Amino acid sequence: MLTEKFDKEKYVITEVFTTTKKSNLLLLLILLPLYIIGVCVYLLQNHYANIFVTIFKATFLLEIFILAFGVFAFMAIALLAKAVLLSVFSEGKFKNVKFKIIKETQKPYCCLAEPVTIGQYQLCLAVYILIMAVIPYIIALIIGDFIFVLASFLCAFFAGGDILFFISLFGWKKGLKASNGLYVMDFEGIMMYRIYAGTDKL
Repeated sequence: MLTEKFDKEKYVITEVFTTTKKSNLLLLLILLPLYIIGVCVYLLQNHYANIFVTIFKATFLLEIFILAFGVFAFMAIALLAKAVLLSVFSEGKFKNVKFKIIKETQKPYCCLAEPVTIGQYQLCLAVYILIMAVIPYIIALIIGDFIFVLASFLCAFFAGGDILFFISLFGWKKGLKASNGLYVMDFEGIMMYRIYAGTDKL
């Protein structure tokens, strides 16, 4: 829904900001336990000595090159999938999908230049997180090479901003009753967005 359709008398508009330091700290608190669990799950399938074998083998440098390409490939696929979904929910379709580089982290990112419902945006974020953070780890477990596990952790780090955004949106869904709908627009960066909510509050 285009921003022109949001009457300020009918919608409460809230802008949310954060700092790079704060978002990185929150991301560490979320990802570190997941990394520990990920290593434990890997060790349940492979002896701990497998970690050293995979790191010090002769093809190590070749694997690093392949994995670097793989990380960028997963990122491209995840961004494209997210962009396509955003365009489906957008009145302006694909012309309102914006691609950019976040200056603070140098991460590629895509967002929508118009508000959509929180549920729709969370679906887009969930697809991105699934492709970028979950599937690479599953592939790493299947391959049974710890280098691939580390690469999957790197993918999860790149998806970290979307993970934080996805989680934070649940708070808005619980905290507000929006008689005119509850919408979100990511307008600056991955953790800076606007919430358009109906005027009825709990």
